[in-house]
This record gives sequence, structure tokens and C-alpha cells, in this order.
Amino acid sequence: MATPRSTSTDIARLAGVSRATVSYVLNARKDQSISEATRERVLAAARQLNYVPNAASRALRGGLSHLVMLINSGVPWSTNVTEVEDELTRLVAQSGRSLVVWRRQGPDDLVSTLANLEPCVAISTSFIGDDEKALLATVKIPLVESDLVAPGSDIPARLQVEHLVARGHERLGYLTTSEPTLQRFATPRTEGFVAACAEFKLPEPRVAAVPGGLGVTVESVKEQLRAWQSEPRPVTAVACFNDFHAAVCLAAATDLGWWVPEDLAVMGLDDDIFAPLTRPALTTVKLDPHGLARHLWATAQSRLHEAPEPHPYVMDARIVERASVSETV
Repeated sequence: MATPRSTSTDIARLAGVSRATVSYVLNARKDQSISEATRERVLAAARQLNYVPNAASRALRGGLSHLVMLINSGVPWSTNVTEVEDELTRLVAQSGRSLVVWRRQGPDDLVSTLANLEPCVAISTSFIGDDEKALLATVKIPLVESDLVAPGSDIPARLQVEHLVARGHERLGYLTTSEPTLQRFATPRTEGFVAACAEFKLPEPRVAAVPGGLGVTVESVKEQLRAWQSEPRPVTAVACFNDFHAAVCLAAATDLGWWVPEDLAVMGLDDDIFAPLTRPALTTVKLDPHGLARHLWATAQSRLHEAPEPHPYVMDARIVERASVSETV
């Protein structure tokens, strides 16, 4: 005999609140004053009872959902993120479905979101917690997680080293981020850069993690550049975690009165939309967001039993040469 599905009445009884309060919490009603302690008690009861939100329950009964949920819970805006979303939107539309992008605002937001959406599959391009995975499994929504830390995720940083070495640079700096939500991307890039320097038998690179994702400041980068330049063997080229950090590095060098690339070469990663507009135009590494989107959708289709499982994703990247890196004299 099948186990009866838990209801909002069961949650209310276990949490010791009214059904209305349960409804307000699960639907994230902003017009109701619910204490944090009560909210957490209701959500804990919902998890304990493996509560299936109404919308997901309807989808399970009918099997007719035409929504695909793209979960972005921490990755800031970038050209690559936009292109992945655009390509996924196109591919999903070709299957007769619609893509919905969900951005987490709080730790329990997915519960209330699934009370209003009926996705047939969820695709995540960023970190998703164990509780959220368990919730998706409970309501039988397949999950596809991106392979951004799969084999090849260190390739872009290795290309940075190869390009700088080919132009005569040996004393390298690497500017990354200390932002916790970005470590999924930053860690393999940093490790790939350090490993490539070792393979080229270069001096150990100077690595600095500056605070802030999109909030990194020119002053913090200026301080780091001064420190690197004051060493007995000054850094002659700086590779950056992404193009935004590289643009801040260019601004910091300008404030210090240095010429790029004559006094300091600067290299980015991502080939963001503004990369050719910096002065000097930014030499960078271009990724393949469309290829990633195609892989994610192919995997989603395999979860929906519409296609075979695709081969593992291997990141593709290439150098885009502009003016911020030149040959050493």
C-alpha cells in the first residue's frame, strides 16, 4: 500500500501552528508577519514529513509539465552565464518546453518555489545543498548538475601561463577572489595556474585572493600590485581569475602610473562583453558556454528518458589576443 502523501494539515499539527501559517510560510508570503522561529519550525516539519508541494504533486499526477528550472544560486552576472541561459532557452524551446531561471534568496526558498512551479527537470549551474537535492528527489524532479569542476576545468588557467611564457614572462602573479560562493570556479583555476607554472619550471607564482566578487576594489588590487613590485624579483605579468578582476587590475595599474603592457602585462579569463573595450583591450581566454549549455540539455534529456546519457563534458577554451600582453623587452 502506498504511503499517504503528507498535507499542510499534517505540517500544521506537527509544528503546532495553523494551516494558514503553514500556507504563508510555504508560499513565502511577504505580506504576513511570521517570526523566524515559527518559519523554521514549519519548514523543519515539512522536511520531516517529506512534504510534496502542491504544484509538484499535480505534475506527478498529470506528467504534463513543460517547465525546465535552471537553478542559479550564487553565480553573478557574466557574459558566459547569459550565453548559457540563452542557449538553454533556445534548446528547451525546441523541445516544446519553457525555461524558468530560479535564483535563491534564502536557504529554504526552494520549498516555496516548488509550491508554485511544476518543473519536469532541474538544471543547476552552481552550488545546490543536500537538503535541496533531497527535496527534489522527494518530489521526483530529476536534477542535472553542471560539470564546471570536471576534467578540463583547469585548462583556462593553464592557457594563461602558456601565453605569458610564450611572450617571455617568467615572474607571474595570479589575482583571484576570496568570495566563498565563487570558489567552485576559483579553486580549479588557481590550482591549474600554479601547476602549469611548475610544469614550465617557473618561479613559484605570487598568488593573492582579494575580497569581493563583483565588489573587488581598485584600492585592494593597488595594494597587492605594490607588494609584488617591491619584491627583489618583481612580477612582470598578472593573470586574473576573470575579466572583471583583470579590468580592476588595469585600473589599479593606471592609478599607480604604470603602463600596460610595458610595465605590467595583464591577462583576463572569460572574454566578457567589455573585454575589448578596456584600455588597453584585454587579452583573455574565451570559454565555450554554448557547448556547456548543449551538454546540460543533453544530460537533462537523458534524465527525461528522451536521449542517451552524453559523454562527460570537457571544457573547451582558447586565447583571445589583444593589447594588454606583449613580448618582454
